[in-house]
Amino acid sequence: MIGVVLWSDASDRKAVIWCEDQGDLAFLNSADDFFQSDAFFDAGDVVQFDMEVQSSMRRAHNPRLVVEQAGAGLPEALRQSASSAVRAQTTAKVIPFEPRSARLPQEPLRVSEA
Repeated sequence: MIGVVLWSDASDRKAVIWCEDQGDLAFLNSADDFFQSDAFFDAGDVVQFDMEVQSSMRRAHNPRLVVEQAGAGLPEALRQSASSAVRAQTTAKVIPFEPRSARLPQEPLRVSEA
């Protein structure tokens, strides 16, 4: 699987990856894997990894860097997109309704006899 790192914590060596299949995010905990270097992934890095599902959570294993910082603007773009979607929902036009007592009474319908 290939994905883009959305968030990473180099000190804990953990990351969240947006997967190419647009399914659930994958979580990487490098304590589960052996890394040959001290370098860790940054947000925006494109990585290739093996994936397995454990307790309905996608877990990334054996990650390898494909392209460094190829999606560097992606995490911020997602944040802005999410905040604009929230703003759009909170700015709905409110249509006032009149109470029933304020309406004029309507004449009942008359059925004509023929």
